[in-house]
Amino acid sequence: MDLDDFFHVGVIVDDFDAKISALGREFGLAWSPIIDVDITTWTRDYGRRSFRARAIFSVQHPHIELVEAVPDTPLTVKAGRPIHHFGYWTDHLECDSDALARGGWPKIMCAEHEGRMFGIAYHQRPDGMIVELVDRSCYADWNGFLAGRMEHTVIVPDAPEQPSAG
Repeated sequence: MDLDDFFHVGVIVDDFDAKISALGREFGLAWSPIIDVDITTWTRDYGRRSFRARAIFSVQHPHIELVEAVPDTPLTVKAGRPIHHFGYWTDHLECDSDALARGGWPKIMCAEHEGRMFGIAYHQRPDGMIVELVDRSCYADWNGFLAGRMEHTVIVPDAPEQPSAG
């Protein structure tokens, strides 16, 4: 991972709307549009899960991402641990995810479609530190998204091509 690709600190919250208001007021933060999507994930501890995911980013850098807690996933509030993860852009999600796993950071959750990882992958060190890899192609215009000029949508990957019967 390259420090130049570090772009956010993720915080999981129980009362999403209240936290947006409170942190905005207390720290003078402006917020991106809310990401509100249905997603299917693979999780190490809970298997496959489909759920509604809500998140928002501070417009100011370094970006703070608030993520609404989701029971029975790694996206839960941990007492005494306000920072959930560090987010890094990647141009090679599968390759970088594999490299983290080989380096002792097992994958604990990823977005999945038809058995294929896409978009995001969370990895956790044995001491509990979590890194989120975010495929840069998920945000074709990051600054446009932050400014509210575009909404975030989940674009699932195309199915791999099947060999033709010859």
